[in-house]
Amino acid sequence: MNPEHHPFARRHESGLWEDELGGLGPAKPGTGPRQDPIGEFPTGPAVGDRFPDVVAVAHTGEVVDVHADRGDRASVFVFYRSAVW
Repeated sequence: MNPEHHPFARRHESGLWEDELGGLGPAKPGTGPRQDPIGEFPTGPAVGDRFPDVVAVAHTGEVVDVHADRGDRASVFVFYRSAVW
């Protein structure tokens, strides 16, 4: 991480704030809910570590128990969110 990083932000013609990827939101990037993490920022288990027990809802609405559903096969678990919460 670069604690000196100041995210790109400009007012869009719509009145919303635009970030460096062209995402629009009501808050200026770098403040409030759009703030960038600064310093040490853990991103999850290390490569090779057992993934924690997770029961989540898929985009289809189906409840998924990651370890029960994958059995002894490898799996990929993807988290995603919108640009502005």
